Amino acid sequence: MTLDRLNVRKALRLSARFGRIGRGLLLGLRTLRWKLFLSYLLVSIIPMFVLWGNTVNIVESHHIEQRALEMRFVSNQMATFTANDDYINEIAVRGARNHHIDSAAQSHSARILVVDAMAMVLFDSFEMLYQGNTLAGAGVLQALGGVQHSAMPDSRTITEIAPIFDEENAVVGAVIVTHSITDLDIVLDSINELTLGFILLMALIVAIAVMLIAQWLIRPMRHILSATQKISEGQLEERISLKSRDEFSDLGLAINDMTDKLAKVETARQEFVSNVSHELKTPLSSIKVLSESLVHQENVDGAVYKEFLIDINSEVDRMTNIVNELLTLVRLDETELPLNISHFDFNKMLEGVIKRLRPLAGQRGVSLEFTEHRQIHIEADEMKIGLAISNLVENAIKYNNPGGHVKILLDADNKNAFVTVADNGVGISEENQANVFARFFRADKGRGRETGMGGTGLGLAITHKTILLHKGSIKVASKEEEGSTFTVRIPLHHRA
Repeated sequence: MTLDRLNVRKALRLSARFGRIGRGLLLGLRTLRWKLFLSYLLVSIIPMFVLWGNTVNIVESHHIEQRALEMRFVSNQMATFTANDDYINEIAVRGARNHHIDSAAQSHSARILVVDAMAMVLFDSFEMLYQGNTLAGAGVLQALGGVQHSAMPDSRTITEIAPIFDEENAVVGAVIVTHSITDLDIVLDSINELTLGFILLMALIVAIAVMLIAQWLIRPMRHILSATQKISEGQLEERISLKSRDEFSDLGLAINDMTDKLAKVETARQEFVSNVSHELKTPLSSIKVLSESLVHQENVDGAVYKEFLIDINSEVDRMTNIVNELLTLVRLDETELPLNISHFDFNKMLEGVIKRLRPLAGQRGVSLEFTEHRQIHIEADEMKIGLAISNLVENAIKYNNPGGHVKILLDADNKNAFVTVADNGVGISEENQANVFARFFRADKGRGRETGMGGTGLGLAITHKTILLHKGSIKVASKEEEGSTFTVRIPLHHRA
């Protein structure tokens, strides 16, 4: 294998490794913890750097301004000093006083030049370098015109030029003071280093603090995420326990509440499947026994055949009733179930329901009493409401004692119609009242089987769902061996 191929393979391995690292970093940056960390860090560090830049600029401007004021004071002081005793024209006076100007230049780390009205240099504190030369710059000409001149060229040198006035207020010369501020750069560099070091230290402290805070904030979320993943896998017994009292605990409580409801739904689903299987198994078993009896018997009398076929037909009707009621519940469970809303006479509809059920009540020896306080017209699905009320009255008849009575009361206010169905039958125990509208619920299954009136346990579930679809309500009050009272409220006007 050649060296080139080895190098290519090494490069590919390194590329793949860096690619994995890059993908890991990208995935890490997508997490809430890193987002919080970067957000807090940026919010904390950026203002520090802004403050650092502004502070350095302010310090630099302040020092330069102070130096400029100092040099202006020196130039004005020297202009006043050289205006006395005819310094400009008297060489003897000038020679005696130049050492004072030189001392002032040294004490202020400046260079001082004195020029006459013709811009010729009379004195230069820097080794007399320009003495005897002419300085006809713009600043000098401005000062010889009687106006103070101030400047700071790019060379970071402050220049102050002050005019010299004689006793008659005429300009006879000018004092030029130059001062280098390069020494400030050393001070500013020191300030920069100290400030930057402080900012970096604070950035490190803030980064550590923010990382700990982000970890502390995300910990409840991780606990919630772990629990919700288990719940999504079907572990409905999982619950979230948070000791804090904040939005995370509220979220945990909401998820726990949702899980409780999911567990109830799952339990109801299992019970529903079990009940459906049981309800369908019984008539199927009866049909199988009856049919096998006919198959295995020889020379069976025609009357026996007929009796068995009547029993088989009864079981088929029972299965058909179960299936029809299940289909009714399925349709009622549809969120977009259309209601055939019409305006009808509620009194007349109830009279029809009672009329259909009087033969059943006569068989059971139960009396029916219908009381109506006023004539009521209502907007609803007449067929579904009729079925719902019929189920209530039929149950009141089935679960009553021979010689008992059922009272149906109809009343209304300006918004709702009220139907009350009361009986003095077997009643419902207090623990069963909470489940009375559950599917396949029967408070007394054995009694219904004995009397031949056992239903599917779906009637009250259908009634309850129908009333809710009409934006109404249904309540039950019952005591064992004293009877039950169902109160239905239905809005007079349909609300979509």
